[in-house]
Amino acid sequence: MRILIMKGQSQYGGTRLFADLAAQAFQRRGHEVDILDLGATDNGGMLILAHAQTSGPVDLIFTINICGEFIDSAGRRLTDLYGGAPHVIWHVDYVLGQGERLRATPSNTAVLVVDPTQADAVRAIYGVGRFKYLGFFPHPAVGSATPDDATAAEFAERRPIQVLWSGSFQQPEAERWMGVQGAAREVMQEALDMALAVEWVPPHQALDAVLRARGLDLANPAIRGAREAAALVHTQVRTTRRFEFLKAVAESGVPLHIVGAGWENQLDRFKNVTFEGPVEMTRMAELMAQSRVVLNTNVNFGAGSHERPFSASLAGAATFSDFSRYYAQVFQPGKTIELFYWRDLKGGMEKLKALASDPERAFEYARGAKATTLAGHTWDQRIDLILQAGEAVR
Repeated sequence: MRILIMKGQSQYGGTRLFADLAAQAFQRRGHEVDILDLGATDNGGMLILAHAQTSGPVDLIFTINICGEFIDSAGRRLTDLYGGAPHVIWHVDYVLGQGERLRATPSNTAVLVVDPTQADAVRAIYGVGRFKYLGFFPHPAVGSATPDDATAAEFAERRPIQVLWSGSFQQPEAERWMGVQGAAREVMQEALDMALAVEWVPPHQALDAVLRARGLDLANPAIRGAREAAALVHTQVRTTRRFEFLKAVAESGVPLHIVGAGWENQLDRFKNVTFEGPVEMTRMAELMAQSRVVLNTNVNFGAGSHERPFSASLAGAATFSDFSRYYAQVFQPGKTIELFYWRDLKGGMEKLKALASDPERAFEYARGAKATTLAGHTWDQRIDLILQAGEAVR
């Protein structure tokens, strides 16, 4: 099979690395892979057209976040340009936040998301038949499996970083609903209050509940735009809780190694911190191999995934994360992953301090999580979901 993978621009190189890892996994299966790099230009359409003229047909197109909306002046989509090849697109961000792209993506595209409730949101707002295939594609691990630590003592000696935290600094905007006024503002705030009052609820469900309580008919296409505003609720929940987590971790006093953008004015909050600044995802994987515990906040994907827990596990580190139904299914909470609850952040910090100060326990967590990840959560295994999605829309 000949597979075309397109990759674009990416903060920290994340989606670009995902594309490369997918290509390598397909090649290990014996497939021919072409990579079209659109990252160096803001006019990717011209590159696509030039490539299609000389490429010839392919059997599958895979993109991450990008190109679902592509259409040329003759009305041709990617599938048309490449001999009818199915297009599989994986959205790694909150899918309703990609509303403009999503609305422009043709229905014969296979759409993959990182939280199954986001697929529910697409069906609820755009209709069950909006896309011929819509499925859950959890993140695979990034990086290479590190050599196993033989003992807890070796684990601690080889891993000088007690707790690693990677990601950009985020906090809620001073003006939560910029440009939103009147009744619409009240609706958004009610949905946010509802979401923050419980451990987790999918943002579209919170907003739909408020709209329904105000007598709106959710089946009316005229309010589709209002329902898409669940993306704004998602952003506010994510930034609010991430900032609360930051304050709690700082207060806990655990020794931290932080990588990411925007932290410079926040470092005085922490009692014991090393700051490395923004790094590429490849460097992050290297740091995970030097860490005992890796922190993860799941960006409000309460039934889905982020790549950190699997990447940390592959690197031989233990993971401390907010609760996700998916992690609770694939790992063993309290044995191979430590999960905390937003409604008990204080108790979560006690768990973090205990894990960070107990290398033997972290070693046992890491060893079990690594076995789980190698058994089912690498790119070599995940590409089957891409192939299945492609066949479903062929």
